[in-house]
Amino acid sequence: MKARCVVFDFDGTIADTIEQALIILNKLSTEYGFNELQAGEIAGAKDMTARQFIRHLKVPRLKVPVILHKGKKMLTEHIQNVQPCPGMVELIKTTRQDYEIVGILTSNSQENVEKFLKAHGIDVFDFISTISKLSGKAKSLKAIMRTFNLKPKEVIFVGDELRDIKAAKKATVPVAAVTWGFNSEKSIRHAEPTYVVNEIQTLRDILYHVHEEDEDE
Repeated sequence: MKARCVVFDFDGTIADTIEQALIILNKLSTEYGFNELQAGEIAGAKDMTARQFIRHLKVPRLKVPVILHKGKKMLTEHIQNVQPCPGMVELIKTTRQDYEIVGILTSNSQENVEKFLKAHGIDVFDFISTISKLSGKAKSLKAIMRTFNLKPKEVIFVGDELRDIKAAKKATVPVAAVTWGFNSEKSIRHAEPTYVVNEIQTLRDILYHVHEEDEDE
């Protein structure tokens, strides 16, 4: 079945926010009483799920929502320092021309996303769907399908984290997991997404293929 809609994750997929996020995380660690992420721990953290990462840093679970909210506000002050992941600006422009529906699903704030998109000339999306917590993307993917009258195979989700893969599977939506974001290639492969994407040309080829394939395939 031909894909009609591409849904992109934002952080680590479109925007290279990882460095700024780690700086903000360590600033918040003192205020909210959890461990800093040391430079030597970053590689290991890339193999963790979001829950494992939270436990590793000993983040108080009840404080996670307020920490996320504060972190998003702090990122707003530095969004001008965030650059697109290599090749994503061109890919988004091509995808916009080819696909009927193109959107973003993110746990970042709409303000941050909109500022970034305008700064880089890619404010071309049909929707920006935001969630206020780390979980909930599966529910949002299902809501997007209802809104646009889409079947799961008419959608492809592009993300960089294990929770993106988990959400897509729960929503029965094909998922292309990129390896240039938060989670490592090893952990991504272990989670068995529909596609593993190591470079931008591979993603471009996948999006072209699922959009152009025959209805009878």
